[in-house]
Amino acid sequence: MIPPAVVDEVRQTADIVEVISDYLKLQPSGRNYKALSPFTVEKTPSFFVFPDNQIYKCFSTGKAGNIFSFVMEMEKLSFPEAVELVARRSGFDLTRFTEKKNEPKSAHEESLTETLRWAAKFFHGKLASSEGKTGYAYLETERGLTEKTIKSFGLGYAPDAWDRLFTAAKQAGIPQEHLLDLGLITPNKQKNSWYDTFRNRVIFPIFSVGGQVVGFGGRTLEKDSQTPKYLNSQESKLFEKSKLLYGLHAAKNEIRRKETAILVEGYMDVLALHQAGLTNAVASCGTSLTRYQAKILTRYTSRVLFMYDADPAGQKSMMSGIDILLAENLTPFVIMLPKGDDPDSFVRREGGQQFLQFAEEKMLSFLDFQLRFFMESGNFGQPEIKSKAIRTMVHTIALIPDRIRQELYLQELSKKLDITLTALKELLGSEEAGEEKKRSAVENRRDASPPPKPEAELSVLEKTFLKSLLESTLYGNTVLEFAASHEEMLELPHQVAQQIFAHLIDRYQAIADNPEERIDITTEIGLFSNPASRDLAASLLIEQPVSKKWLEQSNVHADNAKRCLAMFLDAFKNLILEPLVGQKNRLTESIRLENDTEREIELLREKIVLDKKIQKTSRDLKKMITTILENS
Repeated sequence: MIPPAVVDEVRQTADIVEVISDYLKLQPSGRNYKALSPFTVEKTPSFFVFPDNQIYKCFSTGKAGNIFSFVMEMEKLSFPEAVELVARRSGFDLTRFTEKKNEPKSAHEESLTETLRWAAKFFHGKLASSEGKTGYAYLETERGLTEKTIKSFGLGYAPDAWDRLFTAAKQAGIPQEHLLDLGLITPNKQKNSWYDTFRNRVIFPIFSVGGQVVGFGGRTLEKDSQTPKYLNSQESKLFEKSKLLYGLHAAKNEIRRKETAILVEGYMDVLALHQAGLTNAVASCGTSLTRYQAKILTRYTSRVLFMYDADPAGQKSMMSGIDILLAENLTPFVIMLPKGDDPDSFVRREGGQQFLQFAEEKMLSFLDFQLRFFMESGNFGQPEIKSKAIRTMVHTIALIPDRIRQELYLQELSKKLDITLTALKELLGSEEAGEEKKRSAVENRRDASPPPKPEAELSVLEKTFLKSLLESTLYGNTVLEFAASHEEMLELPHQVAQQIFAHLIDRYQAIADNPEERIDITTEIGLFSNPASRDLAASLLIEQPVSKKWLEQSNVHADNAKRCLAMFLDAFKNLILEPLVGQKNRLTESIRLENDTEREIELLREKIVLDKKIQKTSRDLKKMITTILENS
């Protein structure tokens, strides 16, 4: 277990802006930074990073938190795993706390991420062993990969055996359900047994942006045509192929530096390009490009060199991929390789410098590529077919969000086709109307679903109470000490607020024996078990003061700790009195409506008793608060 003080140190060493920049394209916004939210689809940035607080907040979804909670969200990690990832990125050595003893691990100790990490080491180890000679020969001799490339991308080999991984996993104490959930083993229902999913395959670990293993791709070494050439991990909460770009963890910095991404189709294409020094290459994991993958690229660049195989299937994939890239406001350029080539074979034969020269000379704009594609396909032979091809190109332009870019591309297309700009604009209008109709249909379907049940509003009083409690931790444990000793007097009406309150009390009690130890509230946010608690606590820390009284109080008390204590005590008093006052108001209304004289007299007596209770409680609380403030 990593000690809380070390977790605090990791958070303070890391820079939330730098870490989030690995995932989002941040833009300065005054003292802060903004970006398009990674949690929803939007055109206007609503995601903000506040460096002073080391906190982020997405105003579209309400999600908020610290550097660890962001990594947890993006990488689907537990809190300790997020701390480890941030530490590794910041060069902070945690090995003395994270190294495991050589003893079997229980199911509770082994997470899915650790199982993936173990499997990657297993496959990589097998490649270097005598069992992996076939796999190593394929990678080194047939595909020309160096030992450095093999090691840096963690390539491996799945032995030509039924249950080598399954047996090794059992010996390592790895839970069988984890292997099954991750698709590493497959059940044999007839024999009521299990066998390895990957067998006699070269293994390509697939990494998240942060460098975590999330899945595997396996290339068969069998000669049997019935055996699938490539096999990927099954979809899971960690592995969603449509939301991953192979090699991005190694390419992201170079993509930013060169302001260009090279987009290829397969694992070997990425490896060959990186080995040749073209380290801004990524792949769409052997599948058609998706909107989510294009959206990921926008975080790092606005320019994409699109280069799939030179065969007809590769060209068709690029035709559809162009639409996806343009819809995300990326500018695609297409590189047409010589027939029979793919990026891997071309760069291995010609080398990195020749590849760059070829790309510079042969690079096509997306319009030129479309024109060439349709001409070579015979689509410009007859007016009817040509009209359909032109409509396809105008449809592509209609997907571009930027009006000025649309106009410029229409002008270019008008010149290339010798068709009036007016005709193309009319066609553009009809294409845009069709897209709008599709969007409206989607929105209508969304609106038809029942709205989520709204949560109760957090009152201003509860906000003041929580904000003062959270802020007080910056100045010591005085407020927490008081809150812990009077916890039984108070339960917040708002469920999430109560969870935050209870968590902080529990944390204080855990450190109460050491008066010098303090809670780093920014770090602590990541430890909230409920994401809603994390969102609320982080949001409160970046909010402005909730009332004028707060500001007035801060003028009276220059000492921040005393200001927090004063505001906390004031909110504490009002939260205790509020239910009693509410009860009195309800009782007063009942008296007003009561027609039975005897019952009215009975209610009046109850009200007198309640009034006395409110007065006494108010006096007692006021006296207690005055004493605390005088002694603080």
